[in-house]
Amino acid sequence: MNTVLQEWISEQLVRDEMLWKGAYASQMMFLRDRVQFLIGAGLPFGESANLARVISTHRSKSIDLPVVRLDRPDLGISFVMRDNFYDWKLTVLSTRPIDADLAGLFFTEPPSEPEYTGDELHSVYFEGFPPELIRGYWTQNKCQWSASIGGDHAFWATLFLCMRSIGALPDRRYHTRESHRRELAEARTA
Repeated sequence: MNTVLQEWISEQLVRDEMLWKGAYASQMMFLRDRVQFLIGAGLPFGESANLARVISTHRSKSIDLPVVRLDRPDLGISFVMRDNFYDWKLTVLSTRPIDADLAGLFFTEPPSEPEYTGDELHSVYFEGFPPELIRGYWTQNKCQWSASIGGDHAFWATLFLCMRSIGALPDRRYHTRESHRRELAEARTA
């Protein structure tokens, strides 16, 4: 399976009596409208709008949900993700280390007593993920890692910090008249 997210959404039918229908719709809009365009930063609109691909599915609350992959070969990074209404699972595959302070967003290192606490990165929790796309913790390999993230805000912040770490999101700065003219002139000659 390798279907554009919007096409996959259009083919789904979630019945009105499904209690989690609203959460499903919110998740799809978040993936399509927020996540896709964050990862597509710097790309033309048409490329960003088709960046998210459904590579697999899983079920939660009797609703089919996507496992989504977003590839940015120009940046040397890919993201694989899914949400089951309880948490996000994410795998980052990058050619460069992600050097960002992620510790407050999810567990960045393995548990010291997994027999007591469990291990959020055990494959059983990565519903729908192809097994070869599940990695270890960020502290073990800052280029290729997986995470369990609780909530949309922490998930989006994680993606934002990854994109900032690889230089895909420049600093927000006000232009001067001169810097604006220079940027416009450079864009015309490119």
